[in-house]
Amino acid sequence: MKLLLVNGSTAWGGGEQWFLDAARSLASRGHEVALVCARDGALAPRARDSGVRVEALPRPRERSELTSELVLVNSPRDLRIAQRCAIGGEQARFVLRRGIDRRVVDNLFRRGIWKRLSAILVNSDATGATVRRSLRWFPAERITRIYNPVHFAPRPHEAGPAGLLRLGAIGRLVKQKGFATLLDALARLGATRRFTLELAGDGPLRARLERRARKRGLSSRVKFLGAVADPAAFYARLDALIVPSRYEGFGYVAVEAALAGLPVIASDASSLREIVIDGETGWLVPARKARPLSEAIVQLAADPADARRRGERARLSAAERFGPGPLLDQLEAFLSRAASLPPVGS
Repeated sequence: MKLLLVNGSTAWGGGEQWFLDAARSLASRGHEVALVCARDGALAPRARDSGVRVEALPRPRERSELTSELVLVNSPRDLRIAQRCAIGGEQARFVLRRGIDRRVVDNLFRRGIWKRLSAILVNSDATGATVRRSLRWFPAERITRIYNPVHFAPRPHEAGPAGLLRLGAIGRLVKQKGFATLLDALARLGATRRFTLELAGDGPLRARLERRARKRGLSSRVKFLGAVADPAAFYARLDALIVPSRYEGFGYVAVEAALAGLPVIASDASSLREIVIDGETGWLVPARKARPLSEAIVQLAADPADARRRGERARLSAAERFGPGPLLDQLEAFLSRAASLPPVGS
């Protein structure tokens, strides 16, 4: 199959990781794949380093010469650009991959764009439910959920000092990720509990979060790492991962931590409740609430043997549900089917 994967984001996140993994995996299965991305974005150099064919996203009013059977786009903006610049050619089918659990805007202007779609791919049941509520007229059978295949090789766990709870969190330092709530929860633990937090990632809220940590008396126990080049080494030195997001599309880091054998404390929000099984592989707590998060950390610290059991169950569950092979089979079948479907508005 001849495929164009279009992602015009300039930042790097879970959606960009998915597009890179998908392009590489589909090409390895014999498909003719090109990744169309922003000239100045974070995705293009990573794709080139991985051996993926990269094409520049057309500028406004440019007409693309790229042809394909199917064009898979990352966002409504990318869909508008693809249609305006004729990416894929006149016969191409369009599919939107919706990777975030947020409402899709539907109005008279956008309705014409949505009707050019042959299908929508979502990465969680939570995202799928939000898409269906947003586009009530869109045929439900044309909306398909396929979880993100997670390509991750964990490292052996590194033991830490006795009695010290080593917590971690990782993600872009933006409001969505809920790290302010995490700092407030840690401040509730008091000075008598022995813990550290390594916070990996960067973003516009870094300075504000660092000030918050100082004001909460956490400077000696919270370390801001910035972006980490080796996530496997990061997970290996932790006892648990905390994912306090307000909402998510999927939650790569929760799966990666589980594959590393870590229990996960996560917000009971969006797709995180599809990854973390409360009471079995970790803890689910209300989003934006410091007290329940603090209480879950206390439970984690109180019974290390139980935490290790949850981590092992998390590893087995994640390997079974998010391993690349079966999910790539599903993606391949979905794309083949979508390429044969007319636009929903035809």
